Amino acid sequence: MNKKVLGIIGGGQLGMFICIAARKIGVKTVIYSNEEHFSAKKFCDHYFVGNTGDEIKINKFIDSADFFTIETENIPKEFLRKIENQKKLFPSSKIIEIAQNRLKEKKFLNNIIGIETTPYFEINNFEELKTYSKEFEYNCILKTQELGYDGKGQYVIKNSNLEKFKNLNLTNLILEKRINFQLEISVIVIGNLIKKIHYPPVENHHKDSILRQTIFPANISEKISKKAIKMALKISRSLKLEGVLAVEMFVTKDNKILINELAPRPHNSGHWTMDSSEFSQFDNLVSLIIKNEVRVPNVFKKCKMINIIGKDYLKFKAIEEKFIAYDYYKEQVRLNRKMGHYIDFE
Repeated sequence: MNKKVLGIIGGGQLGMFICIAARKIGVKTVIYSNEEHFSAKKFCDHYFVGNTGDEIKINKFIDSADFFTIETENIPKEFLRKIENQKKLFPSSKIIEIAQNRLKEKKFLNNIIGIETTPYFEINNFEELKTYSKEFEYNCILKTQELGYDGKGQYVIKNSNLEKFKNLNLTNLILEKRINFQLEISVIVIGNLIKKIHYPPVENHHKDSILRQTIFPANISEKISKKAIKMALKISRSLKLEGVLAVEMFVTKDNKILINELAPRPHNSGHWTMDSSEFSQFDNLVSLIIKNEVRVPNVFKKCKMINIIGKDYLKFKAIEEKFIAYDYYKEQVRLNRKMGHYIDFE
Protein backbone atom coordinates (compact mmCIF):
# COMPACT_ATOMS: atom_id res chain seq x y z
CA MET A 1 0.00 0.00 0.00
CA ASN A 2 1.35 3.40 -1.03
CA LYS A 3 0.89 5.72 1.95
CA LYS A 4 0.48 8.87 -0.15
CA VAL A 5 -3.10 10.16 -0.41
CA LEU A 6 -4.46 11.80 -3.57
CA GLY A 7 -7.05 14.57 -3.23
CA ILE A 8 -9.42 15.06 -6.16
CA ILE A 9 -11.57 18.16 -6.64
CA GLY A 10 -14.82 16.89 -8.14
CA GLY A 11 -16.53 13.53 -7.85
CA GLY A 12 -17.93 12.95 -11.33
CA GLN A 13 -17.00 10.13 -13.70
CA LEU A 14 -13.48 11.49 -14.25
CA GLY A 15 -12.92 11.54 -10.49
CA MET A 16 -14.33 8.01 -10.34
CA PHE A 17 -11.86 6.71 -12.93
CA ILE A 18 -8.95 8.47 -11.18
CA CYS A 19 -9.97 6.69 -7.94
CA ILE A 20 -10.07 3.33 -9.73
CA ALA A 21 -6.61 3.91 -11.23
CA ALA A 22 -5.25 4.96 -7.81
CA ARG A 23 -6.67 1.86 -6.14
CA LYS A 24 -4.75 -0.34 -8.64
CA ILE A 25 -1.45 0.82 -7.15
CA GLY A 26 -2.62 1.03 -3.54
CA VAL A 27 -3.09 4.80 -3.40
CA LYS A 28 -5.89 6.16 -1.21
CA THR A 29 -8.14 8.92 -2.54
CA VAL A 30 -10.23 11.68 -1.00
CA ILE A 31 -12.88 13.59 -2.98
CA TYR A 32 -14.21 17.12 -2.53
CA SER A 33 -17.69 17.21 -4.08
CA ASN A 34 -20.31 19.94 -4.18
CA GLU A 35 -23.04 17.29 -4.47
CA GLU A 36 -24.15 14.64 -1.98
CA HIS A 37 -24.61 11.99 -4.67
CA PHE A 38 -21.59 11.68 -6.96
CA SER A 39 -20.08 9.06 -9.28
CA ALA A 40 -16.86 8.52 -7.32
CA LYS A 41 -18.55 7.96 -3.95
CA LYS A 42 -18.20 4.17 -3.86
CA PHE A 43 -14.66 4.24 -5.31
CA CYS A 44 -12.91 6.79 -3.08
CA ASP A 45 -11.59 6.16 0.44
CA HIS A 46 -12.93 9.35 1.95
CA TYR A 47 -14.88 12.40 0.84
CA PHE A 48 -16.09 15.85 1.79
CA VAL A 49 -19.34 17.37 0.54
CA GLY A 50 -19.36 21.16 0.56
CA ASN A 51 -19.30 24.27 -1.57
CA THR A 52 -16.13 26.01 -2.72
CA GLY A 53 -16.50 28.67 -0.03
CA ASP A 54 -16.68 26.32 2.97
CA GLU A 55 -13.40 27.21 4.70
CA ILE A 56 -13.61 24.55 7.42
CA LYS A 57 -14.26 21.67 5.02
CA ILE A 58 -11.70 22.92 2.50
CA ASN A 59 -9.02 23.09 5.20
CA LYS A 60 -9.87 19.54 6.32
CA PHE A 61 -9.72 18.41 2.68
CA ILE A 62 -6.28 19.98 2.21
CA ASP A 63 -5.03 18.37 5.43
CA SER A 64 -6.36 14.96 4.35
CA ALA A 65 -4.17 14.47 1.24
CA ASP A 66 -0.58 14.85 0.07
CA PHE A 67 -1.17 15.74 -3.60
CA PHE A 68 -4.13 17.18 -5.47
CA THR A 69 -5.65 17.08 -8.93
CA ILE A 70 -8.90 18.13 -10.62
CA GLU A 71 -11.61 16.54 -12.70
CA THR A 72 -13.09 19.85 -13.87
CA GLU A 73 -11.42 23.17 -14.66
CA ASN A 74 -14.47 25.13 -13.47
CA ILE A 75 -13.15 25.71 -9.95
CA PRO A 76 -12.81 29.14 -8.29
CA LYS A 77 -9.27 30.49 -8.46
CA GLU A 78 -9.24 31.13 -4.69
CA PHE A 79 -9.89 27.44 -3.98
CA LEU A 80 -7.06 26.37 -6.30
CA ARG A 81 -4.59 28.86 -4.87
CA LYS A 82 -5.47 27.92 -1.30
CA ILE A 83 -4.51 24.32 -2.07
CA GLU A 84 -1.38 25.35 -3.99
CA ASN A 85 -0.16 27.52 -1.11
CA GLN A 86 0.12 24.38 1.01
CA LYS A 87 0.40 21.33 -1.26
CA LYS A 88 1.27 20.32 -4.84
CA LEU A 89 -1.53 20.70 -7.39
CA PHE A 90 -1.49 18.83 -10.73
CA PRO A 91 -1.64 20.77 -13.01
CA SER A 92 -0.80 24.19 -11.58
CA SER A 93 -3.48 26.78 -10.86
CA LYS A 94 -1.90 28.96 -13.57
CA ILE A 95 -2.66 26.32 -16.25
CA ILE A 96 -6.19 25.76 -14.93
CA GLU A 97 -6.89 29.51 -14.94
CA ILE A 98 -5.82 29.77 -18.58
CA ALA A 99 -8.01 26.84 -19.61
CA GLN A 100 -11.09 27.97 -17.67
CA ASN A 101 -11.29 31.27 -19.55
CA ARG A 102 -11.74 31.16 -23.33
CA LEU A 103 -10.26 34.62 -23.89
CA LYS A 104 -7.12 33.91 -21.82
CA GLU A 105 -6.81 30.54 -23.52
CA LYS A 106 -6.99 31.94 -27.04
CA LYS A 107 -4.58 34.78 -26.30
CA PHE A 108 -2.12 32.30 -24.76
CA LEU A 109 -2.34 29.87 -27.69
CA ASN A 110 -1.97 32.48 -30.40
CA ASN A 111 1.20 33.76 -28.72
CA ILE A 112 2.90 30.40 -29.31
CA ILE A 113 4.78 30.34 -32.62
CA GLY A 114 3.15 27.89 -35.03
CA ILE A 115 -0.10 27.63 -33.04
CA GLU A 116 -3.40 29.13 -34.19
CA THR A 117 -6.98 29.08 -32.97
CA THR A 118 -10.20 29.95 -34.73
CA PRO A 119 -10.51 33.72 -35.36
CA TYR A 120 -12.23 35.49 -32.46
CA PHE A 121 -13.17 38.84 -30.91
CA GLU A 122 -13.78 39.85 -27.31
CA ILE A 123 -17.37 41.04 -26.80
CA ASN A 124 -18.59 43.41 -24.06
CA ASN A 125 -21.61 45.13 -25.63
CA PHE A 126 -24.16 44.84 -28.42
CA GLU A 127 -22.35 47.28 -30.73
CA GLU A 128 -19.26 45.06 -30.69
CA LEU A 129 -21.41 42.01 -31.35
CA LYS A 130 -23.06 43.75 -34.31
CA THR A 131 -19.75 44.94 -35.78
CA TYR A 132 -17.78 41.73 -35.38
CA SER A 133 -20.56 39.34 -36.37
CA LYS A 134 -20.80 41.28 -39.63
CA GLU A 135 -17.03 40.88 -40.05
CA PHE A 136 -17.53 37.11 -39.64
CA GLU A 137 -20.36 37.28 -42.21
CA TYR A 138 -22.85 36.27 -39.48
CA ASN A 139 -21.28 32.82 -39.35
CA CYS A 140 -20.17 32.72 -35.73
CA ILE A 141 -20.80 31.54 -32.18
CA LEU A 142 -21.12 33.75 -29.11
CA LYS A 143 -19.71 32.08 -25.99
CA THR A 144 -19.29 32.91 -22.34
CA GLN A 145 -15.63 33.32 -21.41
CA GLU A 146 -16.04 31.02 -18.41
CA LEU A 147 -18.16 28.10 -17.16
CA GLY A 148 -19.16 26.75 -20.57
CA TYR A 149 -19.01 23.03 -21.38
CA ASP A 150 -21.02 20.56 -23.48
CA GLY A 151 -22.56 23.44 -25.40
CA LYS A 152 -23.63 25.43 -22.32
CA GLY A 153 -23.24 29.20 -22.61
CA GLN A 154 -23.04 29.09 -26.41
CA TYR A 155 -25.26 30.87 -28.95
CA VAL A 156 -25.19 30.61 -32.73
CA ILE A 157 -25.27 34.12 -34.21
CA LYS A 158 -26.98 34.85 -37.53
CA ASN A 159 -28.10 38.06 -39.17
CA SER A 160 -31.69 36.93 -38.59
CA ASN A 161 -31.38 36.52 -34.79
CA LEU A 162 -28.93 39.33 -33.96
CA GLU A 163 -31.57 41.72 -32.60
CA LYS A 164 -32.55 39.19 -29.92
CA PHE A 165 -29.29 40.00 -28.15
CA LYS A 166 -29.80 43.78 -28.16
CA ASN A 167 -31.09 44.20 -24.61
CA LEU A 168 -29.02 41.48 -22.96
CA ASN A 169 -26.01 42.01 -20.70
CA LEU A 170 -23.25 41.25 -23.18
CA THR A 171 -20.13 41.37 -21.02
CA ASN A 172 -17.21 38.96 -20.73
CA LEU A 173 -18.11 37.10 -23.91
CA ILE A 174 -16.15 35.89 -26.91
CA LEU A 175 -17.26 35.66 -30.54
CA GLU A 176 -15.72 32.84 -32.56
CA LYS A 177 -15.87 32.35 -36.28
CA ARG A 178 -17.51 29.07 -37.27
CA ILE A 179 -15.02 26.86 -39.07
CA ASN A 180 -15.89 24.61 -41.97
CA PHE A 181 -13.66 21.77 -40.80
CA GLN A 182 -13.09 18.22 -42.02
CA LEU A 183 -13.09 16.69 -38.58
CA GLU A 184 -12.32 17.23 -34.92
CA ILE A 185 -9.41 15.44 -33.27
CA SER A 186 -7.76 15.48 -29.86
CA VAL A 187 -4.38 14.58 -28.40
CA ILE A 188 -3.74 13.85 -24.72
CA VAL A 189 -0.36 14.67 -23.17
CA ILE A 190 0.74 13.61 -19.67
CA GLY A 191 4.03 14.45 -18.02
CA ASN A 192 6.27 16.81 -16.10
CA LEU A 193 9.08 19.19 -17.01
CA ILE A 194 11.46 16.27 -17.69
CA LYS A 195 9.35 13.66 -19.49
CA LYS A 196 6.06 13.70 -21.39
CA ILE A 197 4.13 10.92 -23.09
CA HIS A 198 1.22 11.32 -25.51
CA TYR A 199 -1.67 9.24 -26.72
CA PRO A 200 -2.25 9.07 -30.49
CA PRO A 201 -4.78 11.43 -32.08
CA VAL A 202 -8.41 10.34 -31.96
CA GLU A 203 -11.37 11.46 -34.03
CA ASN A 204 -14.27 13.04 -32.14
CA HIS A 205 -17.88 13.32 -33.25
CA HIS A 206 -20.15 15.85 -31.58
CA LYS A 207 -23.88 16.50 -31.75
CA ASP A 208 -25.36 19.63 -30.15
CA SER A 209 -21.84 20.43 -28.87
CA ILE A 210 -21.72 17.18 -26.85
CA LEU A 211 -19.18 14.44 -27.61
CA ARG A 212 -21.07 11.39 -28.89
CA GLN A 213 -18.22 9.13 -29.93
CA THR A 214 -14.45 8.93 -30.17
CA ILE A 215 -12.74 6.78 -32.81
CA PHE A 216 -9.23 5.39 -32.47
CA PRO A 217 -7.29 5.75 -34.65
CA ALA A 218 -8.39 9.04 -36.20
CA ASN A 219 -9.00 8.95 -39.96
CA ILE A 220 -6.10 11.30 -40.75
CA SER A 221 -2.81 11.03 -42.63
CA GLU A 222 0.43 10.26 -40.83
CA LYS A 223 1.57 13.79 -41.65
CA ILE A 224 -1.47 15.36 -39.92
CA SER A 225 -1.08 12.93 -36.99
CA LYS A 226 2.57 13.88 -36.44
CA LYS A 227 1.74 17.58 -36.73
CA ALA A 228 -1.09 17.30 -34.19
CA ILE A 229 1.17 15.50 -31.70
CA LYS A 230 3.95 18.04 -32.23
CA MET A 231 1.51 20.92 -31.57
CA ALA A 232 0.07 19.30 -28.43
CA LEU A 233 3.57 18.74 -27.02
CA LYS A 234 4.57 22.31 -27.90
CA ILE A 235 1.55 23.69 -26.03
CA SER A 236 2.26 21.49 -22.99
CA ARG A 237 5.87 22.70 -22.92
CA SER A 238 4.75 26.33 -23.17
CA LEU A 239 2.47 25.73 -20.18
CA LYS A 240 5.28 23.98 -18.24
CA LEU A 241 2.79 21.16 -17.77
CA GLU A 242 2.94 18.88 -14.75
CA GLY A 243 -0.19 16.79 -15.12
CA VAL A 244 -2.50 15.91 -17.98
CA LEU A 245 -3.62 18.08 -20.89
CA ALA A 246 -6.17 17.26 -23.59
CA VAL A 247 -5.80 19.40 -26.70
CA GLU A 248 -8.90 19.59 -28.92
CA MET A 249 -8.27 20.53 -32.54
CA PHE A 250 -10.02 21.20 -35.84
CA VAL A 251 -8.58 19.83 -39.09
CA THR A 252 -9.71 22.21 -41.84
CA LYS A 253 -10.57 21.35 -45.44
CA ASP A 254 -7.05 22.40 -46.51
CA ASN A 255 -5.44 20.23 -43.79
CA LYS A 256 -4.60 23.10 -41.48
CA ILE A 257 -4.83 22.40 -37.73
CA LEU A 258 -6.52 24.96 -35.48
CA ILE A 259 -6.61 24.55 -31.71
CA ASN A 260 -10.15 24.60 -30.34
CA GLU A 261 -9.85 24.09 -26.58
CA LEU A 262 -7.56 22.88 -23.79
CA ALA A 263 -8.63 20.67 -20.89
CA PRO A 264 -6.04 20.33 -18.07
CA ARG A 265 -7.60 17.10 -16.75
CA PRO A 266 -8.47 13.62 -18.00
CA HIS A 267 -10.73 13.92 -21.01
CA ASN A 268 -13.84 12.20 -22.32
CA SER A 269 -12.02 11.55 -25.61
CA GLY A 270 -9.42 9.55 -23.65
CA HIS A 271 -11.80 7.00 -22.10
CA TRP A 272 -10.89 4.49 -24.82
CA THR A 273 -7.39 4.28 -23.31
CA MET A 274 -8.76 2.17 -20.43
CA ASP A 275 -9.48 -0.74 -22.78
CA SER A 276 -7.13 -0.24 -25.74
CA SER A 277 -3.85 0.64 -24.06
CA GLU A 278 -1.69 -0.89 -21.37
CA PHE A 279 -1.64 2.36 -19.36
CA SER A 280 -4.71 4.56 -19.54
CA GLN A 281 -4.80 8.34 -19.19
CA PHE A 282 -5.93 7.77 -15.57
CA ASP A 283 -3.14 5.27 -14.83
CA ASN A 284 -0.51 7.65 -16.13
CA LEU A 285 -1.92 10.67 -14.30
CA VAL A 286 -1.85 8.84 -10.95
CA SER A 287 1.63 7.43 -11.69
CA LEU A 288 2.91 10.93 -12.50
CA ILE A 289 1.48 12.44 -9.31
CA ILE A 290 2.48 9.65 -6.92
CA LYS A 291 5.64 8.17 -8.48
CA ASN A 292 6.79 11.09 -10.65
CA GLU A 293 6.89 8.79 -13.67
CA VAL A 294 4.87 8.25 -16.85
CA ARG A 295 4.83 5.20 -19.07
CA VAL A 296 4.43 4.75 -22.82
CA PRO A 297 0.73 3.82 -23.27
CA ASN A 298 1.39 0.75 -25.50
CA VAL A 299 -1.81 1.04 -27.50
CA PHE A 300 -2.91 -2.36 -28.81
CA LYS A 301 -6.41 -2.28 -30.30
CA LYS A 302 -8.61 -0.14 -32.56
CA CYS A 303 -11.92 0.87 -31.04
CA LYS A 304 -14.80 3.31 -30.72
CA MET A 305 -15.86 4.92 -27.46
CA ILE A 306 -19.58 5.79 -27.46
CA ASN A 307 -21.13 7.99 -24.79
CA ILE A 308 -24.42 6.91 -23.20
CA ILE A 309 -26.38 10.13 -23.00
CA GLY A 310 -29.70 10.95 -21.32
CA LYS A 311 -32.44 8.38 -21.80
CA ASP A 312 -30.10 6.05 -23.70
CA TYR A 313 -29.06 5.03 -20.19
CA LEU A 314 -32.36 3.15 -19.86
CA LYS A 315 -30.86 0.61 -22.32
CA PHE A 316 -27.72 0.16 -20.21
CA LYS A 317 -28.38 -3.51 -19.35
CA ALA A 318 -28.69 -4.42 -23.04
CA ILE A 319 -25.55 -2.41 -23.91
CA GLU A 320 -23.63 -4.10 -21.10
CA GLU A 321 -24.45 -7.56 -22.46
CA LYS A 322 -22.91 -6.73 -25.83
CA PHE A 323 -20.05 -4.32 -25.05
CA ILE A 324 -17.58 -3.29 -22.33
CA ALA A 325 -19.75 -0.68 -20.62
CA TYR A 326 -19.16 1.81 -17.80
CA ASP A 327 -21.91 3.14 -15.55
CA TYR A 328 -21.32 6.62 -14.10
CA TYR A 329 -23.75 5.96 -11.21
CA LYS A 330 -25.54 9.28 -11.57
CA GLU A 331 -28.67 9.71 -9.51
CA GLN A 332 -30.78 11.43 -12.15
CA VAL A 333 -31.19 10.73 -15.85
CA ARG A 334 -31.28 14.11 -17.57
CA LEU A 335 -31.45 15.27 -21.17
CA ASN A 336 -27.93 15.53 -22.67
CA ARG A 337 -26.31 14.25 -19.47
CA LYS A 338 -23.44 11.77 -19.84
CA MET A 339 -24.60 8.68 -17.95
CA GLY A 340 -21.94 6.19 -19.04
CA HIS A 341 -19.99 4.98 -22.06
CA TYR A 342 -19.15 1.77 -23.87
CA ILE A 343 -16.35 0.43 -26.05
CA ASP A 344 -16.92 -1.13 -29.46
CA PHE A 345 -13.97 -3.08 -30.90
CA GLU A 346 -15.67 -3.86 -34.23
